[in-house]
Amino acid sequence: MNKPSAIIYCPNFTCQSPNPETQKFCQKCGTPLPKRYLWAVGGTGRPSYQPGDILADRYWVKEDQILVDTKPGVLPEMPIEIPGAIIPYLKLFPLRLHVPQVYGRLPSKGNDPNRDIWLLEETAIYPEGTMVAVRKGQAPEAVHAQLMPLLTDSWADASPMRQLNWLWQIAQLWYPFKKEGVAQSLLNPGLLRVEGSLLRLLELPRDATTPDLSELGPLWLSLAKTAHPAIAPYLERLSQMLTRGDVQTPSQLTELLDRGLSLCGELYKRTYYIATGTDRGPTRRRNEDACYPPSGTSRATSDTSGLAIVCDGIGGHEGGNVASNLAIETLQQHLESLLAENTQSDPHRIMEQIESAVGIANDRIASRNDEEQRQARQRMGTTLVMALTHRHEIYINHIGDSRAYWITSTGCRQVTLDDDVASREVRLGYSLYRDALQQGAAGSLIQALGMGASSVLHPTVQRFIMDEDSAFLLCSDGLSDNDRVEQYWETEILPILSGEFPVLRSVTKLIDIGNFHNGHDNVTVGLVYCKVEPIRSAGLDARLLVAQLQSVPPAEPLEDSQQTVFPKKDPDTLKPEDAPTELRPSARPRRSKLPMLLGILLLLGLGVVAGLVLTQEEWQNPIADLPLGQAEDPTPTEPETDPPPIPEITEQATIKPGQYLQLRRSFTEEAPEDGELVLLRQPGEALPGNQYGFIPGGSVLLVMGKQQAVSDPDAWVQVQVCSTPEPVESPGTVPAPVSPAEGASEPAGEDAPTPAAPPRVVVRPSSNPGWISEKLLLPQVQPNFAPTATERGGCIDEPNPQPFEVR
Repeated sequence: MNKPSAIIYCPNFTCQSPNPETQKFCQKCGTPLPKRYLWAVGGTGRPSYQPGDILADRYWVKEDQILVDTKPGVLPEMPIEIPGAIIPYLKLFPLRLHVPQVYGRLPSKGNDPNRDIWLLEETAIYPEGTMVAVRKGQAPEAVHAQLMPLLTDSWADASPMRQLNWLWQIAQLWYPFKKEGVAQSLLNPGLLRVEGSLLRLLELPRDATTPDLSELGPLWLSLAKTAHPAIAPYLERLSQMLTRGDVQTPSQLTELLDRGLSLCGELYKRTYYIATGTDRGPTRRRNEDACYPPSGTSRATSDTSGLAIVCDGIGGHEGGNVASNLAIETLQQHLESLLAENTQSDPHRIMEQIESAVGIANDRIASRNDEEQRQARQRMGTTLVMALTHRHEIYINHIGDSRAYWITSTGCRQVTLDDDVASREVRLGYSLYRDALQQGAAGSLIQALGMGASSVLHPTVQRFIMDEDSAFLLCSDGLSDNDRVEQYWETEILPILSGEFPVLRSVTKLIDIGNFHNGHDNVTVGLVYCKVEPIRSAGLDARLLVAQLQSVPPAEPLEDSQQTVFPKKDPDTLKPEDAPTELRPSARPRRSKLPMLLGILLLLGLGVVAGLVLTQEEWQNPIADLPLGQAEDPTPTEPETDPPPIPEITEQATIKPGQYLQLRRSFTEEAPEDGELVLLRQPGEALPGNQYGFIPGGSVLLVMGKQQAVSDPDAWVQVQVCSTPEPVESPGTVPAPVSPAEGASEPAGEDAPTPAAPPRVVVRPSSNPGWISEKLLLPQVQPNFAPTATERGGCIDEPNPQPFEVR
């Protein structure tokens, strides 16, 4: 029976026409219509909703807990502070192939946070109209926004390769899930869903107690009873070893499953078809992208190793094309020995070789930069996304914002996570992704090849088991921008799986889409299509499988167990990985002592002060949830002497993220009018709507970030105001009228009062970060400044590292 359909409003703000849920594009203006199916969690006493109900004037109820957003062009409601219940979703953002992400908050009546309902996207819900074979051997049919099947319901019909693949994914997820306090989700059959070969989690409730790896034993033993006969004895033995504690770490469990997968992989023949293409695009003067194999070529390999690479150069006319081609050349040379192998290889060894080759490519580009004395934005670099096929596995490696997508008959999933500021804010637990995208410099990269030494480079390598026909799309942002892949994968990539399109034709069509619908950049595409066919004459000896369990590999540190699925982290940007996830409570502010000066002022009758009470004020910046510093004691100090002479500013003087700066008490002539710096909401002109207010001389600032656009010769510095040298005026304070300067013309009518000056808003300590031109800021900075704890009080302790703009 068909469920009622929702009405989706066009996300184009100049249109916003209503459209049936079945439409993919707006019937009026042709804008793509995003379909966001959401799973509602949380909320004590949450009522049951009926299909067709509208919640918060936008969320259409498909069935209880399954909603569709009818206004996808409107940003959902975001939390002011990130509650502990949703922190694991953010910290596990790199695992979004398996883990849903928080879309937003569903407003509830009252202010009780326990009644908040959180909406999860990219969870285990089939979008409306997805073609799915409900039963094995049946023809696919369209489903209506329903939950994906349970692992336990799909288990008996699965092949032995897929059954081991699902368990292998559970083993891969155990360590990061346990670290974030949600490992019991992997022990709850009701939360384990599957989409083809992919394991999906419906939601991530917090653990009531810390589970042990041995608790997987009983669950897997129950699955072994209905497992394929060829692997049932192997699973029974492995489950018993888990229960007894013979297998103590996830890395040991993963290696034992790898042995079984290697034997099961011999039951299938895999053919890998690889094609690439690159194009300058309609607006660029040169092509800074590069690819391997050479553009316009297509090749096929049968169960042997293959390689596809896409690089997007950084540096414009300064050498982005040089960096991308240098990376391709180096990677090809250093992976030749690995490509020549057609035998079983240790996955850890393959990943180490990939990382080693990436490091060598990085150092070659960096050395070229050093030889040519390139500094800052003059340095050339490149992003990288690479696919290496090896027998029944495919390895995806990436750095930067070039992406990889995994396409199967049921969906298109983004495999890689951009190395940009927005993604970093999410995985640090500071912000929801859609909220992070609204911040300034959200798309700035935090790493790319050639920008520094390989010792500070952290490539992400992921491994996937191939047990079904699927395609991996590698592309530069000339195609992926504006969700073009999500919009066109069904028409341009899915036909490859059914044999309707050759791989090279799809590459050409995707380049045309990037040029026509985006057109702002070079476009480079690589496609790797894997065709999996069972070998009818092949068999699997159950005794040989069980023999793989005779020896247990030595236990390794738990941190090593995450490397095959959980991307490596930059130690300069992330909190220690061994610390449990927790919210640090805000420090209780200290009451200031009543200054003696106020008592004197009271006695003299110059003012009446009833008392000073400092109320706790939560910092609502999404960058961090850290305690505020102590309030600065306003006890007067001795008058300062004249400021020291201004040192000569050279071209080498720069401001870097992480520095504390103190402004001079008396600004130089380079300062703007009124002798004060203006803190802007976004880089640009100091228009009224773009101003936070003025920063007085003597203030202490913390540099949060820095960015520079190619079209703008000046760099912009993002700062946080830590303290000011005087009590901050309330917003809207109007200063006393000032007599006109000598020689200035008087207004009409000598008796007319001087009009009041516009309100002078001074930025408070701990206000939102804002932007200042580096050209204006640099001359006003005191040299050799070392802040005290009091001066740092209004700022966070660990600022973000410096991002750099790609474009």
